Amino acid sequence: MSLIKNLIEYLNRIRLENGIPHVSYENSGVSSFRVNYMLREQIFSHYDKNGIHPCYYFTKVGNYYGSEEAIGYAEYSQPWLREGVTVINTSKKIMYNMVYNDEESDWGHRDTLLNPCFNYVDISVAWNSRHIYLNITMIAKWIHWDVYPSIDKGKFYMRGKLLEMRPKSILIFRDIPNPCYTSRKYYDLGKLIAGILPKGFMYKDIYTITAKKYRVDEELEIEFSLPTQENGILTVVLIAEDPRGIKWEPKSGKSINQCPILTYAFKSDGH
Repeated sequence: MSLIKNLIEYLNRIRLENGIPHVSYENSGVSSFRVNYMLREQIFSHYDKNGIHPCYYFTKVGNYYGSEEAIGYAEYSQPWLREGVTVINTSKKIMYNMVYNDEESDWGHRDTLLNPCFNYVDISVAWNSRHIYLNITMIAKWIHWDVYPSIDKGKFYMRGKLLEMRPKSILIFRDIPNPCYTSRKYYDLGKLIAGILPKGFMYKDIYTITAKKYRVDEELEIEFSLPTQENGILTVVLIAEDPRGIKWEPKSGKSINQCPILTYAFKSDGH
């Protein structure tokens, strides 16, 4: 924990230098899973070997909030035992470069780490004599759940209380896993296939699913039927507006004050 605490303190120092509130530690389980997977499989990628994106694993290990992943890697030409100080210093250097020298990734790492929407973080590091893998999972934890998001007989349901954020849209993305995705320097959730709205409303440019229940004030209650014949990895994304007025300047094209407070991903066989 001292290694993780050290890295979270360093991340918060960077965020505060940029006028962004600090994050708290969340032991989500996904960061540890992801770095150990990369170390074991000797693969540095946001995707697993089958081409499945990290939001799927964030949900699979039991997290029902919004998340984004940043990963880093260091390789040494000569093998030797990596003690804790070396691992911490190398990880800090990776984090620094993610924020201040991220042109090659179009500043995506920077904007993930600095985004004020994220109020929690999970960080893990795995290493051997030649390699260090770093995973930073930024988490937007703004819902107090009464009923966790779940799927039963083709119907999606969730109920909870909203903390500060103001929901704006509920969208569904579909991704077909492909092993070639491991070579990507980025990840996404796939193609936008549907949006959820209450009765009487329609999206102009995407397929609209009419919700059976749709409450998005201080209380959140959503129920709708999932689209049929859509196999692959589906992700339900709840996007909210951040009313706190925190000023920051994303460089990767992200929208200011638009927060993904739920990224619920699951496998669908299309039935």
